[in-house]
Order: sequence, then C-alpha cells, then structure tokens
Amino acid sequence: MMEEALALGQTELGRFDLLPRLTFNAGYVEKSDSLATTSRDAVTGQSSDAHPTYSSDRWSKTLDLGLSWNILDFGVSYFTAHQNADRVLVAVERRRKAVHTLTAEVRSVFWRVAAYQTLKEDITRTMAEANAALAQARRAEMENLKAPIEVLRYQKALLETMRQLTAIKQDLSTSVTELAVLINVSPGAEIPLEMPNELVLPNWDVPLEQMEEEAFLNNPDVREQGYLARIAVNDTRKEIVKRLPGITFTVERKSDYNSFLMDNHWYEAGTRLSWSLLNLFSAPAAIAYAKAGEELTKARRLALRMAVLAQIHIATRQFHGLADQFRQADALWTVDHRLAEIADARAANDAQSLLERVATHASTLASRLRRFQVYAQAEQAFAKIQAALGRDLLPDTMPDEAPEIDSLSTAIAARLQSWRDGTDVSVP
Repeated sequence: MMEEALALGQTELGRFDLLPRLTFNAGYVEKSDSLATTSRDAVTGQSSDAHPTYSSDRWSKTLDLGLSWNILDFGVSYFTAHQNADRVLVAVERRRKAVHTLTAEVRSVFWRVAAYQTLKEDITRTMAEANAALAQARRAEMENLKAPIEVLRYQKALLETMRQLTAIKQDLSTSVTELAVLINVSPGAEIPLEMPNELVLPNWDVPLEQMEEEAFLNNPDVREQGYLARIAVNDTRKEIVKRLPGITFTVERKSDYNSFLMDNHWYEAGTRLSWSLLNLFSAPAAIAYAKAGEELTKARRLALRMAVLAQIHIATRQFHGLADQFRQADALWTVDHRLAEIADARAANDAQSLLERVATHASTLASRLRRFQVYAQAEQAFAKIQAALGRDLLPDTMPDEAPEIDSLSTAIAARLQSWRDGTDVSVP
C-alpha cells in the first residue's frame, strides 16, 4: 500500500513538469562610483573633449516576472508522466500479488490451526491414558508381575505412541502463532475459528485452456511485465526526444528603477533555439541501450508467461492429486474411527488392554490429522490456482473509507463460495 501511495505521489509531482516555468527575480545592486564614460571618434581616434557622462544610478533595483516554456522539456516530461502512471499500475499489481500470497498462506495455516483446536483435547486425553498405562507397566516391572521383555516392549510401544502424539501437538501448536502473525494479532492471543460442519473440497473442473487465457489477462506478474514493457518503450522515446533541438518561448514583465530610463516597466517576448551537438554523438549508444532494455523486458515477459503456464498446470495437478489423497485419508479416518469405537467398547468390558486402546486412539488421531493436513494442502493448491489466474478476493470497487469488517467478510465469503462452487469461471 505504501509503495502504491508513493507511486501516486510521484505521478502527481510529475504533472507539474508539464507546465510552463513561472519565475520571479528581484535584485538590488549598489556601486561605489558612478559608471562614467567618455567617447572617442571612430574615424580619427581622437578622444572627445566633453566631460565624462553616466546613464545609470549608483544603485539599481530590478524586478522580473517571466513565463517560459521549453518544448524539449515538455516532451521529456510527457513521457515521464506516462511512465509514472505505469509505475502506479505496477505498484497495484504488486499489491494484488501480495494479497494472493497472503491468502494462500492464511488458508493453509487456518486448517492447521483448525486441526490443532479440534484434536488438542483428544491428544491430551490420549496422552493421559498413555502416561497411566506407562505407570502401570513400570509398577509391573518393579513387582516382577510379568516377564521383563514383555514389560519393556509394552513400555517401548507406549513411549513411541507418546512420542508421536507429542510431535503432532508440537507441530500443530506453532500454527497458532503463524496465523496470529498473518492476521496481525498478538502471538499469544486466542483465535477462535468457525469450523464448517464438513470438510468439502472445491468443485473445480475448469478447462486448462480457459485458465491459461484468464491468467494471461489477469495474472499480476503478467500485467506488471506489460506495464514495465511500456515504461521501457517510453525510455527509448525519451532518449530520442533528448537529442532534438530545444525551443524555448519566453514572455516577461520587467522593471528597472534606473532614474535615467524613460520607461521603467516593459514587456519582453522571445524565442530561443538550443541544441547540444555533443548529444548527436552519444545518440546511437543511448538509443541502442534503451532498445536493449525493451528487448530484455520482452524476454522477461515471455519467460514469465511460460512460468505462469507452469504454475497453472502444476497447481491444477497438485489440487486434483491432493483431492484423491483427501478422499483416501477420509476413508482411512472413517475406518480408524470405527476401530476406536470398538476398542472403547471392548475396554469397557475389560476385553482389551489399555495399551491397545491407547494405540488405537493414537492411530485414529494420526489419520484424522493426516486428513486435515491433506485438506489444508488441497486448499493451498486451490488458492495457488486462483492466484495464478489473478482472481481478487477483494471487491472490484472499494469505498474511499475503509469498509466495515463484517461487510468486507461477507463480500469475500460470497466470492470464495462462487469460486468453490465453480460458478465464477468466465474469462473477463
């Protein structure tokens, strides 16, 4: 936003360079002696016998108010103004890209936080059961109630389960701080999330050809390179204009308070032609340099187009691949969840050991976590697709004043839902 505001300020300043120069000069000079002069005959070379004379006061005061306009400066300023306007558009595209990147990161971290808030109580309960089982196993070892090898294997299995649960909790707990940083709240603040009832993947089956066309029109990087190409072209035009003669038109109102003048105030108008001949020698090199800049920008633009195409294809393949993985993870979690229910029922009837129940719960938590992780990756891949297409979450028109959070959230939610439903697929 600050970069965009700075570019806008530079554009506003550049407009003043298109105007004529209005200058005001005031001066005061005082001499120690009058500038007395004599004359000499131009033919004979004899000095005049007349006394010396002077025609100016010992002191003088002058005032000038002039308007000047240089056509060469105007031409250079004209192209500079166009470049400044394009730099504003470049800043806008960079802001759009930053919003797209932030959106993708928030989506991924959001679901990690959701997994943490959903699973942390189950993890804590399972850890407590594992600690209780471990304490029982150690008492059995000390009292020699079972064979040492059997007891040690039992403890190892419990410790391995606890290690997995601790790693899961540690990995998910850092996501809360990451989300706090992304949404600009205190890292230690509680962030309650509104979870959907079901995890549903977006309905995305837009043809690749249509996505490629939309990306070439709206992708921030592609549009930025287009504006940079126009800036490079105007650089070449500026170099050509700088080598032309400069014509200056002037209109002045002058005042001289010399008492010997009959008129102390008068107007002047004039035209002046100036041409730096040395610029003619540097013109070929300067223009060639500017042309090379144009070619470099074109090459970057072409390379960027290929990169955007690759982004679309890769993100699309990632999304569909992760969608398949999510369906598999969802099926696996369903099976583990049923096994956990059976384990709880058998444990209630003392038909299953505590270790088996803890292991079953840990496996259920791991499969549920995997389900969340794959879903988060799928959402991030979907966000990358939207970013590559150059689709904006923010409304097309924003009020001058900052909108209310609720109204902005409603507009963003509606746009997100249209993307997820596959209803907003038209190329502008």
